[in-house]
Amino acid sequence: MKTLLFLYLATFSVLAPDTEQKPLALDDVCRAIGAGNIDQLASVMDTEVELSIIDQEDLYSRDQAVAALRKFFGECSPSSFGKVHQGASKTADAEYCIGTLATAKGPFRVYVYVAKQGNGVLLQELRFERE
Repeated sequence: MKTLLFLYLATFSVLAPDTEQKPLALDDVCRAIGAGNIDQLASVMDTEVELSIIDQEDLYSRDQAVAALRKFFGECSPSSFGKVHQGASKTADAEYCIGTLATAKGPFRVYVYVAKQGNGVLLQELRFERE
């Protein structure tokens, strides 16, 4: 009986689809910004996010940040994101990226700050400034 149970579990684990979402890295966050993928950004947001969009800057809850990004990406449809500079904090517990977001309404300078959490990252700050 134990052998049968073992074979069943071994077979099921091989055939079962991998539904566990892999942790995202800073590069994934940058790709999500370039694609305007708000759902992916929301999945890595901290409970509060420092968000600055042009001249509106505040500490937003995750839901408020998602709504603000949805509005921004709706008005300025993104087409690509190019990294200009990337680095890590001295203690290596955070990473940042500075890049240019190409949109339908012109380019924006973007600053991204994430804290490392386990194998992934936690988005804590996001800034969009006109170039």
